Amino acid sequence: MHERVNRIGQVRDLMGKWQDRVRGRKERDIRCLGPLAGGELVRWTMENVLNARKRPAPSFGFSLSLVLTHSVVAQRQLRLRGAAIAGVVGLVAVRHPLGAIALVVLALLRHYLLAAGLLRALLRWGFSSLVPLLLVIAGGYLAWSRLQPYTPVLLFAVRDAIAAVVWTALLVAAVYTVDRWVCVAYLASLGPWRKNPTTRPRLAPRAAARIAECEVGERWQSTPYRKEGWVNRFVGAGLDAWRATGPRIQLTAARRADDEDGEGNEPPGPNPTPQSWATAEAEVSWEEAAGIRKFEADELMDKLRVELERLSGVLVETHALPHCDIFETLAVPQSRWKKLPRKPERKPGAPRRAHDESWPEAKEMIEEGRKAPSGHHSRRYLAAQVVDWKGDIVVTVFAHAALEGQTLHFVTRPHVLAPLKNEARAESAKGWELTQKILLTPIHALVDTAALSRRSHAGLVRALDVFVGGLLGHSAQRQVAAVLDKAEQKDNSEPVSLREYCALDAPEDMHQVEDAARHISILQSRMFSTVSAFLDDHGVFTGDFKRQAQEVVTKIFINGDHNQVNTGNMQGGQTQNAETDSAQPKG
Repeated sequence: MHERVNRIGQVRDLMGKWQDRVRGRKERDIRCLGPLAGGELVRWTMENVLNARKRPAPSFGFSLSLVLTHSVVAQRQLRLRGAAIAGVVGLVAVRHPLGAIALVVLALLRHYLLAAGLLRALLRWGFSSLVPLLLVIAGGYLAWSRLQPYTPVLLFAVRDAIAAVVWTALLVAAVYTVDRWVCVAYLASLGPWRKNPTTRPRLAPRAAARIAECEVGERWQSTPYRKEGWVNRFVGAGLDAWRATGPRIQLTAARRADDEDGEGNEPPGPNPTPQSWATAEAEVSWEEAAGIRKFEADELMDKLRVELERLSGVLVETHALPHCDIFETLAVPQSRWKKLPRKPERKPGAPRRAHDESWPEAKEMIEEGRKAPSGHHSRRYLAAQVVDWKGDIVVTVFAHAALEGQTLHFVTRPHVLAPLKNEARAESAKGWELTQKILLTPIHALVDTAALSRRSHAGLVRALDVFVGGLLGHSAQRQVAAVLDKAEQKDNSEPVSLREYCALDAPEDMHQVEDAARHISILQSRMFSTVSAFLDDHGVFTGDFKRQAQEVVTKIFINGDHNQVNTGNMQGGQTQNAETDSAQPKG
């Protein structure tokens, strides 16, 4: 958000574009910031996150408070810069009024006579025959005779215009220089040496209150979901959403060692087959279901949470999974997301700024784990999240257990949040790089001034065209319609995530892809093994569950040149198998 255009790089691109044209090569593009940096990113953040009418979607592994604070600061800096430039131009116009008028007239003459081609058309018409040539010469002589008495005034206006140009260029360049130095200072304040960066903008009480509301909204553990293509995705968890997978089994009692056949909780025969599983299940009657100890879905999820938290311990059984966090969330459809409360309500009888930060959907969250899920849009999920590569990769596996009709459906939904795009990255400069950046800032500022003059000239011409075409002309109507369309786009009900907006669709680095798939394999394997052990403790036959779970984890991802498949097993280990035709990289 504090990034500025690399003007020296733009000049190099212009020279390179000329070289490409001369050599007959494809012309290169001129670098620019784009929508993921500078003012464009600031405006998008303010419209869709900070000032939006709906609750901000959670960005897992990504805190909004610091980003929203700097969006407010960057917007304020852009406005101050605009005000300073307007003040400089107004001051110069007051000091050099005749020169300012001369500059405006020269700009309009340049556009209509040179850029619009009126002068070229007039000369072409004048040299077409003798009579038009005489008319052009007569018109030029008449104009000169009328302007000749005002020659001293015109010369003074030209000198005044030159002075106005010099002073305007120097002062505007000074404003741009200070603006770029302030941006460098803001980036330096976010360096790794700063332990406690500011999370609230100064002298902006309304924005600070809104940021505090967004922080509370992040702690409210609700997540919107929507269907994109053929995949349902939790907004904020990552654009790389894998297919939902998980076993669905009929709850039947297990045979113990003291039963008639003495087989225990294993299928008959040394080499089990799907037919043998079906036979074993058929032999278990509904009356034997009485041997199953009753349990609820929330009991299963509580046990799963305890076991997953052991992954983040220190050398529990092997190396701990780095930066593993376990939390619960309530998944709601995006159509309902805009109806959820956006900010905390004020406590009755409390001071004006004292809010009730209790979670509005807490009661609904508790009820979802204690009743059959059919007929309810909102569902309770347990999420296991791994943050790796210094925050570039965030892997989240959402798990949900549905217990209904003597059937258990345990579903997992993996999501991968990819690294930021290159244009959205900005790092604090240090050492010689910082010194060079500070010294080259005035050069960038001069080019900024030239670019501003070009934009001002284009804006002046557009304003004159609108005025000439009438205030209710076609051009003005088109601009009003564009403003109305933009206002309608702001009021859409789709939840958005700032982290996803600036991130890649999926990891591109080979090792990042491998690590993300391995983390998903570890988390899913631990989830399936925990559920299997829980069912076994409650007297449920787990053979079919283990078979279906093994099919999920053995197709977790394909490595390298698609010659090997790295798989997880029910104990969380890793093996390598030859790839089969049915293996698919996304679950």
